[in-house]
Amino acid sequence: MARNAIYYYRKIDKFMPSLNQIEFIKGNRTKLKEPVLIIGSKEYDFDTHNFVDELNKLGINDTIGIDIQGGPGVDVVLNICDSKNQFIMKYCNYFNSVICMQTLYSVENPFKAAENIYLMMNKSSVLFFSDVFVHKIHRIPTDYWRFSYDAHKQLFKKLKFDDIKTKIGLTRQNVLLDMTYPFPELSKYKKQHNESSIEFIIRKLFRRIFFHSMINLPRLFPEISIFSISTKVD
Repeated sequence: MARNAIYYYRKIDKFMPSLNQIEFIKGNRTKLKEPVLIIGSKEYDFDTHNFVDELNKLGINDTIGIDIQGGPGVDVVLNICDSKNQFIMKYCNYFNSVICMQTLYSVENPFKAAENIYLMMNKSSVLFFSDVFVHKIHRIPTDYWRFSYDAHKQLFKKLKFDDIKTKIGLTRQNVLLDMTYPFPELSKYKKQHNESSIEFIIRKLFRRIFFHSMINLPRLFPEISIFSISTKVD
């Protein structure tokens, strides 16, 4: 429940998680503690899952959702890059958990956003972070960046990452895999364990016919996100 929100927009208690996001949080439930800040919390028409309900099922009820746009699921409207924002200053060193998933790709300055996220994390606070690594260009509301796991660590240099907990999320298959190189969906010549024979054939045809061509079939590109867990240690 939001406390002293600057702008209050929540009409229904819904956020916008994918199945991979939900499963990643469930798999790290022991690290999740209230109060929880959810960054990029606006729910769009195409969202099919209720983030707050999923958190409630895990016994988490004390949440605040922030987004640059108002709408369902948003308690406070702000730009996470704005260090002088009243909300960021008020909740400095406050949250025990922060969920920031598929959000920083759309901000102008992800380094400044990361600094502000760090400021709002309490001692021993945990960051549940994910963002796109391979994805077609889209604007919800804007689209600037893609992030590798090394980029996660560069953004949040002061946090301690748990490498064992890092996952690769295959969006279309709704599958979380352990972090390995090369990324499984990008292997050219092998059929993956979660890939049907038809999908494998289409992917091979795409590479052969279109990969070096001006023709573009964006739906055949893999959609991969990287999920990480990190802790504030000072």
